[in-house]
Amino acid sequence: MIINDITITSLDTITCFGVTSGEYLFTLDELQSASIAQSQEVVDITGRQGRRLNSLKRNKAVTISGQNGMVSHGLLELQTGSNFTNGATKVMWTDYITVDTTNGTKTAYVAVGTAGSEIIGLYVQNSNGTLGTKLVQDSSASAGKFAYNPTTKFLTLHTDITNGTKLVAYYKRNITANVLEDSASKYSGKCAMYIDATGEDKCANIYHVQIYVPKADFNGDFTFDMGDNQAVHSFEANALAGTCGNVDEFFSYTVFAENTADTPVT
Repeated sequence: MIINDITITSLDTITCFGVTSGEYLFTLDELQSASIAQSQEVVDITGRQGRRLNSLKRNKAVTISGQNGMVSHGLLELQTGSNFTNGATKVMWTDYITVDTTNGTKTAYVAVGTAGSEIIGLYVQNSNGTLGTKLVQDSSASAGKFAYNPTTKFLTLHTDITNGTKLVAYYKRNITANVLEDSASKYSGKCAMYIDATGEDKCANIYHVQIYVPKADFNGDFTFDMGDNQAVHSFEANALAGTCGNVDEFFSYTVFAENTADTPVT
């Protein structure tokens, strides 16, 4: 059956697998946009007085780029060449504390660090929300100084810090988390990529479109667009030829009806 020209009505997913292992890596399923751009260099063959006799076509290239509406951790691993690990790590914490002279004043979490200087910064908060007087950690409380017990999380404050005073503390916590470290000695990787979309012809017949890139070499350049709008995860990859079994293939473009039956393997 010959399929008529179609309009791609929706971009569904991009799914990536290992080039040699074939193992599943990740899926981009909140795609805002994606594009496949092909280019090739054309060099004119000229004769006398610059007459164009023919042309030499070479250096064909295919680039895949796009934006995902969510930060993809799998894509991030491929772009940085590093892997997420789960384990103990330290994070910086901002703690907003109200002085309680009756029950005691304490941090929300355990501050960790060098004994006697676990709290990186403790400030009296002004009424307008800005930081005021800085208090210094010491072995005991005195004017302008405080003591901290990491076992109980209690802060010992001088009597000039009255009940209800707002404090802001900065300290590190030790937690278990998923961490990706962007190593300077590791670089972006490659994958096999499947781009799936939905199409429709002039007669309203629905088709599935799948673009298969046997070897997509991801660019290490990417941005997280953040601010007033949602964070967007951008990506770019170049299609490479020379994959085992697909020596001269940048990508394949397959169109089939949604209700296409399986064909027996021969």
